[in-house]
Parts: sequence; structure tokens; C-alpha cells
Amino acid sequence: MNAIYQTASDYLGLKEWPGARSNPRVVEMFAASGNGWVQDDETPWCAAFVGAVLAQVGLTGTGKLNARSYLDWGDPVDLVDAQRGDIVVFWRGSRDGWQGHVGFYGGVLGNDVLVLGGNQGNAVSVAPYPKARLLGVRRARMPRARVAQSTTIQASVAQVGAAATGGITAVAALDGTAQAIAVGCMVIVGLAAAWIMKERLRAWAAGRR
Repeated sequence: MNAIYQTASDYLGLKEWPGARSNPRVVEMFAASGNGWVQDDETPWCAAFVGAVLAQVGLTGTGKLNARSYLDWGDPVDLVDAQRGDIVVFWRGSRDGWQGHVGFYGGVLGNDVLVLGGNQGNAVSVAPYPKARLLGVRRARMPRARVAQSTTIQASVAQVGAAATGGITAVAALDGTAQAIAVGCMVIVGLAAAWIMKERLRAWAAGRR
């Protein structure tokens, strides 16, 4: 998760602008996180920061400005196993309420979790949050493999390759009518292999590797 944490770190020091003006870089985070209707830096933006950073590294956030929405994102991780770049969610107001704060895990210091987040003191910073207020740690699910990395496609390629090699060897050892029949069989095998490849591509598209 270092790529996520590094990308988030690039924003350290970014602040809201005082007065009526809004920092356009904060406003851009709302758009990048799927909330382009927000046009100011006064709206709480911790979740917008998280969503914008995730988008920058090719991941999709929750698309929401509710910090607690990230409790349903990615995969759960125990705090003792947390890594930099994991997402941490805390409660505000009350544990059973709706308010919260979300950012990126940066480590543990005593009874606090170090959080790299936005809207922390109206800026992007690393700040301590009590472990007692932690609701959850979530880790990004890595994007699925490219087609060339899919085990289903690798299996098809291996199958076709083996069939072709064996077929060529067999045909070369035949003469006349037997060779013609063998070529016809190879065509049938090739068509069958193409159909299998098509089905495995459909399986890959459905999320089965």
C-alpha cells in the first residue's frame, strides 16, 4: 500500500483558504471522488481526500462524503496487521452515530493511531487519533489481473499450444489420405479450442480468473 500512502503524502500541507474563497485543489478532490456538486472547501472533505487519492492510484472509493461509508470498502484488517496506506475510520460524536473521520493509516504511537488525512485542522496532515475511537481498518482489493495474467487464459493458451504441437508432429508422419483426414481433425480441434478460449474469456470478464 505504499503507493497509496506516497500519493496521499504528496498533499501534505495543503490547506483550506480563509475567508470566502475556496482552495481549488480541495474543490478538485470533491470532483475526483465523485462529488463534483461541492464547490467550496468548507464542506467536510476527509472522505473526498481519501476518494481522490484512491482515484489517483487507479482505485475506486465509495463515492460518498460520509466517512463511515469506508467501513464497507475493501477488506477488513486488524489494527495489529495494518500497513501504511490502509484506510482507517473513526467515530465522532458517538460510536453509534453517523459522524466520523477517515484517512490513511500511518502507524501507531502509544494509544493513538497516526492518520494521514484531509480536513485535519483544515489541512492535509498526519495527526494522532485515539485507538478507542477506531471503528475499523480496511485494505484495498487489488485490481484483477490483466488478460495475459489470467489463469483461465493461460490454461487455454497452453492447451492450444500443446494440441498444435502434437497435431503438427502427427500430420508430418502421415501420407496421402491419412494426412488429409488428420488435417481435418486438426481444424475441428482448433475450432473447439477457439470456443473454449471464448468461454474462458467470458469467465475472466465475470471475475473468475
